Amino acid sequence: MSALLIPALLVAILLVALGFALRRLTLARRLASDLASALEDEQRLRMQSALAADEANERFSEVFRFLPDLVTLSDLEDARLIDMNLNWSATLGYEREACIGHRGQDFGMWSDADDEDGLLGSLRVGRSVHNRRINLRRQDGEVLQTLARACLLQIGQRACVLTVFRDISEQLRLEQAEKAATESQRISKAMFSAAFHCSPDYVTISRLADGTLLEVNQAFVQLVGWSRDEAIGKRSLDLGLWPFPEERASVVEQIHRHGAVRNFPCTIGTRDGKWRRCLLNASGIVIEDHACLIAIIRDVTEQKAADEALYESQAKFSGIFASAPVAMSVTRLADRTHVDANPAWENLFGLERQAVLTRSTGELGFWVDTEVYDDLYTCIARNEVVAQREVRIRPMGREEIATCLVSGCRLRIHGEDCGLWSLVDISELRRIQGHIEELNEGLERRVADRTAELQATLETLGEARDELVRREKLAALGSLVAGIAHELNTPIGNSVMVATTLAVRTEEMAGEFASGKLRRSQFDSYVKDAREAGDLLLRSLQRARELVRSFKQVAVDQSSEKRRPFELGEVLREIAVTLGPMLKGAHCTLDIAPAEALPMDSYPGALGQILTNLIGNALTHAFPEQQPGHISVTTEAQLDSVSIRIADNGVGIAEDSLQRIFDPFFTTRLGKGGSGLGLYIVYNLVTCPLGGQIQVRSAPGAGTCFTLVLPCTAPLDGPRKNAMAIPTARTSSLNFDETGPII
Repeated sequence: MSALLIPALLVAILLVALGFALRRLTLARRLASDLASALEDEQRLRMQSALAADEANERFSEVFRFLPDLVTLSDLEDARLIDMNLNWSATLGYEREACIGHRGQDFGMWSDADDEDGLLGSLRVGRSVHNRRINLRRQDGEVLQTLARACLLQIGQRACVLTVFRDISEQLRLEQAEKAATESQRISKAMFSAAFHCSPDYVTISRLADGTLLEVNQAFVQLVGWSRDEAIGKRSLDLGLWPFPEERASVVEQIHRHGAVRNFPCTIGTRDGKWRRCLLNASGIVIEDHACLIAIIRDVTEQKAADEALYESQAKFSGIFASAPVAMSVTRLADRTHVDANPAWENLFGLERQAVLTRSTGELGFWVDTEVYDDLYTCIARNEVVAQREVRIRPMGREEIATCLVSGCRLRIHGEDCGLWSLVDISELRRIQGHIEELNEGLERRVADRTAELQATLETLGEARDELVRREKLAALGSLVAGIAHELNTPIGNSVMVATTLAVRTEEMAGEFASGKLRRSQFDSYVKDAREAGDLLLRSLQRARELVRSFKQVAVDQSSEKRRPFELGEVLREIAVTLGPMLKGAHCTLDIAPAEALPMDSYPGALGQILTNLIGNALTHAFPEQQPGHISVTTEAQLDSVSIRIADNGVGIAEDSLQRIFDPFFTTRLGKGGSGLGLYIVYNLVTCPLGGQIQVRSAPGAGTCFTLVLPCTAPLDGPRKNAMAIPTARTSSLNFDETGPII
């Protein structure tokens, strides 16, 4: 049994060992299978990691290349470029392949080389680089402003630098533009405020709906009288700024329709109730969601008044220009062409106005002396005034050359320098003057012959004692005859002409009568003409007789005037008695009121002549048409002289005549009996024999006052000179250059 147990035990042990071995083999196989599976998983994981790394590398490369910023990858040690993105090349203009392996300084990428050294230096010591201002240089030389960020990357055993540059040039430009806009807005506000408050025009800001004033400037205060505090918050209608509310309504309507109003004429009321004429410019604006109105109002009251006055002045000038009897024209100084001409000019030159516009008189051939024509324009161009210069012209339709007096001045019309010309045709006057001069020369020759005869007769008498007196008389006679020749020429000439005509008509009538062909109508016509001729002869001869009587009075020899002591009041009263009948017939009263007794040693005859002439002159000129008046004579004693005032309450003397009343032959009653010698004789008697002075003061409608200042004792040599002699030196009475044309 034990023998059987041992093999069985061995078999059992063997079976157990075999089972254990089988178990371990199964475990070993299981472990090998697990190991193989783990190896497969590891390999699969490695392959997945490699794929993920490749994908990540690819994504990084894509991101690196297509970032909008400028990105570079460089070696930390030597700063050589390893790679850069597409935008780097596109922005800076450098080729990628040409730059890889080179430093940025080698091809000028860095505007400042110190920027690269500073960036790498910071990274090497462990400092980060974040938003550092760095300027890069493009290939074309333009500088690019950037913000740089940089960090270190470990690629294998190699330390690299990843740098990102962000272009901020446009951002800086926008910031500068925004800053400039802000500054411009600030300046605009300041300018608007200055313009608003300093504007010379009335400026307001108001609500469009109700006209409530929100702001006003100083010009508003000065124009309407309401202060700023009083006006702000008030309605313009309540303040009376719009005396015509419909005008504001029209402005509001135009603002709604067009958004603005330009040069709208309106009336603005002031605090004191006055109205001002203005021009309004306005625009609609929105302030804090409210429709408002900014209005600029210019006061044109004075300008309108000035414009109206100018318009009236222009209308007056135009009326005067068109109706003036003197030929007038306006020409341009630049080309001498006509701008305008009046009807008198058309009559003088024989051309219509439209035919000469844009043409000059020189072009039309009117001027005889072209150098005078050029000189006239030269004077006007120098702003000189041409006054009554004698010229010769050839009018259209007239064979003879016309003599004219031309006057001109410079003026500005519509921005152009022009000349205003006036011409007076004096051809007929020159012809008459020549004829009169010929007559005067003939009279002077006859007077010279008669004077020679008289001198011969006086010399034969041999009266040496009266030699000087006779010579003075002859000289006075020569002057007198010259005056007679001048004044008697017209009436005698008229008489000769009428007598000659009457004689011719008489001969014709006698021939008709002798032939038996005389008709009743011819005889009646002859009788009518004879009566008119007789009337003309009578009036002319009466005029000549009056002139001769006046000249006889003028020619009184001064040596016959006696000097004696006398009392002034007594002489004045004697003169008043002699003038009584003349004053009575003229309905005029004379009041002589001398002061205290005034003894004088002078020439009472000359004094009487003076007073007679002055009072007679007043009766003739101061009281026309027998108007009643009053003449007063007053005296006043002075130290060594006496003042005599002769005043009347008549019509007075015009200013232009007042300057010439003492000239010989000057009279305002030419052709009405005035000889023009009365006051000339008075002046010479006062200044020569009496040794005094005479003054006159007068105004139209205010009467006339003559003041004589005479010494109480006349000068001893006074009577030696004939005070009433007419000077022979002034033979020409028609002096156009001195006294102007006779028109």
